[in-house]
Amino acid sequence: MQDSHAGTVCWDRTPDQVVGVFRPRSVHWLRRQLDGFRRLLEWRHEGYTADETSVALGLSLPEKLTDYPPLAALLEKFLPLEDPEPLRLWWEPDVVSFLYLVTEVTLESLPDNGGVVTLDEREVDAWTAALPSMRIVYAIASGVWQPPEDTSERGYAQMPPVDPEKHEWHAQMVEWLAHVVDGLTDIAQPEPAEHH
Repeated sequence: MQDSHAGTVCWDRTPDQVVGVFRPRSVHWLRRQLDGFRRLLEWRHEGYTADETSVALGLSLPEKLTDYPPLAALLEKFLPLEDPEPLRLWWEPDVVSFLYLVTEVTLESLPDNGGVVTLDEREVDAWTAALPSMRIVYAIASGVWQPPEDTSERGYAQMPPVDPEKHEWHAQMVEWLAHVVDGLTDIAQPEPAEHH
């Protein structure tokens, strides 16, 4: 099967960096989507509250699990459903903070103009964490993927309206994000040492 996204991004590496060449409009789209993802994480973090225990520990915690389907699906990847809810609520701020940090690093690595990105090891790690996470949120928010099975009516009501005319385009962008990360992951792997 031929990759329909071949040639849309080219990755190469030097001993210290990974270089990606994108179409400038692709970098603009990535920036816009990552910025929206960052704002979603900020929104969730701003909703955390502090009770006596969390104040004593110097942190704020969510009162309940999110019912916003794109965010709920993302958090399920990091916080398994089989874990008790109090444990998931306890660890969620760490997950949200981590995702916020890697999204910030990824945004900072995008050029203001043009389509060439140059990534060091830290930025590669950020890209390979931020883009798959953003992809989950984007895929569910755009209607390409189904929300989690346990989504409530309130959760469905919070979803943005799905535009059926743009479904194919959104599906292509979901695939493209996977293509970008797969290519980056492949090229970023250290070269095997030669045996003499």
